[in-house]
Order: sequence, then structure tokens, then C-alpha cells
Amino acid sequence: MMNDLQSWIGKTSTSEAYLDPAQANRMAATLDRAPDFRRGDALPPAWHWLYFHDIARAADLGDEGHPRLGLFMPPVPLPRRMWAGGSFEFRAPLRLGAVAERVSTVRTIEQKHGRSGALCFVGVEHVLRAEGAVCLVEQQTIVYRELERATAVADAPPAPAAADFTRRYALDSIALFRYSALTFNGHRIHYDADYCRAVEGYPGLVIHGPLIATLLLDLYVAQGLPLGRFRYRARSPLFLPHAFSVCGSAGAGVARLWAASHSGGLAMEAEAEA
Repeated sequence: MMNDLQSWIGKTSTSEAYLDPAQANRMAATLDRAPDFRRGDALPPAWHWLYFHDIARAADLGDEGHPRLGLFMPPVPLPRRMWAGGSFEFRAPLRLGAVAERVSTVRTIEQKHGRSGALCFVGVEHVLRAEGAVCLVEQQTIVYRELERATAVADAPPAPAAADFTRRYALDSIALFRYSALTFNGHRIHYDADYCRAVEGYPGLVIHGPLIATLLLDLYVAQGLPLGRFRYRARSPLFLPHAFSVCGSAGAGVARLWAASHSGGLAMEAEAEA
């Protein structure tokens, strides 16, 4: 079965979205900020995840809440899905009020074996266009792995101790529910605590990987630094009810960014540059 997956490389899907300022304002409110976006404003980096969704009928959802594999994503015979990392190349602003197109292509499928068993990494490229120009090129990596009912969360590596800038977040289940709704993400690990513990073996609700990446980008942009490229990699999950921090250090042309758990573990690492 795993060998048959290579035939999915090159599969494409095209979707279109109106970049509604109201949706951006809902995200601002979710982050406890003033909802004052208007038509013509630039969409903040990574907020395009609020608009381009994998729309699947209820009958096409898996037990975990994701669209059933074999629609666009290849039918990997591994049940646990995790957002492993990705990168952005920012070419032009996406403007609120515009109609944008996203072309998604399965680029790579790589099978590995780790301590937890079989793994499958699927790389997807998303190209976003608006007003006749390519605005954003995104590379996304999703990892599939085996499901164990009593999964032990691995110890996270330590996060860097010193940062030039930092911001602390104490999110709650309402914020996670709102972000799931804004991104049309049905994965139950973000809002169903009983499912989290009993089925996937997590100690609590899992904070969305894309949300953490968004907050890292938000921190970087707040420093007034130019942004052309961004790369990120998830290292360990973050869970409610614990607070976490997003941090960064400016370097010579490249800034290092990371998210740290309440106990100092490294949750995500990233690099941003002009």
C-alpha cells in the first residue's frame, strides 16, 4: 500500500477565496486585539490560513475530524496526522477585499521508520495568486504516524535561554475553538479533551501548530524587520492549560525564532529573513 502512494505525487487542487476583512477581524478578536481591518489592508503573514480550507462533506470526515485521506491527500495507512513544518516565500501582499487563488500540489511522499514506528511525510506546495501576481509560495510538510492509545509525549529539547524579544500567551479552550472554526479545522485534538486523552493519548487540548507559527511571524513583524522568507519546524506539542512564549533573536540578516513551553521546552523553531 505504501509503495502505491508515489502515484499521488503531482496531484493538484485549485481553490478560490474572497479575502473578507470580517474574517481577519474575527482572528484579531480571537487574539484579543482591535478588529479594525478594512478593505485594502495587507493580510498579516500566515493569516491566509483563515481563508483556504479543505472543504469536505460530513460523510467524508475521519473519526479524528480531518477530511478522509484519498480525496486530495494520499491515502496513507497511518492514522495520526501532525503538522511537521514548512516555509513561506513572500512575494507581494495579499490585500483584504481581493479574490485570491490557491493551487496546491503534492510534491513529495517520503516513508521513514522512527522510535514510534512507521512514519510518512507528505510535502505539499501551495501557490497563492491575487490580481494576476504570485503573492505567496508555501511549502507544507504533514507527517502521518501510528496511533497508540497510551502515547507518551516525548520530552521536548530545551528552548534557547536568551531572547532579544518575547511575548507570552495564555490561551484557553475558547481561543482554540475559535481558531479551529476560523480555519475550518475539525481535528478533535484541539477542542475535544476526552478524545485527546482517551484516543490520541495527549494530556490536554493541543495548541494548533499553524497558530504557533502565526504568532512567531507576528512577533517578528512587530519588530519592524523586513520579511521575505520564513521557515519553521515543530519540535514538540503545546497543551492547555499551560501558557507559552514566542521568542526571537535578531542576527546578521537572519532572525532566529522559537516557541517555548511553560517549562522551557522547545515547541517550534523558525528562521525569518528579508
